[in-house]
Amino acid sequence: MPIFITQGRYTQSAFMEMIARPESRAEAVERIITAAGGKLHSYYMTFGEYDFFSIIDAPDEKTVIAALAVAAAGGVSPTSKLPSPSTRRI
Repeated sequence: MPIFITQGRYTQSAFMEMIARPESRAEAVERIITAAGGKLHSYYMTFGEYDFFSIIDAPDEKTVIAALAVAAAGGVSPTSKLPSPSTRRI
């Protein structure tokens, strides 16, 4: 499967929810990605322009876009990026 890298920002309401009810963001993201037919390799909280960075195996772009749409309903800003997939393994 191709590897996709996504990054994005959480909305202010999502941050407030995370403070009120802390949980592993990686586990929450993994549930969304797995339900869409992909596999989460890595998930990182970051500082700066973006709040998170993830590395995902997925069958195609549509799968990742569907997962991002579900995540957007949960408070991810639409600034998430979906670069071209890579099939090269490091």
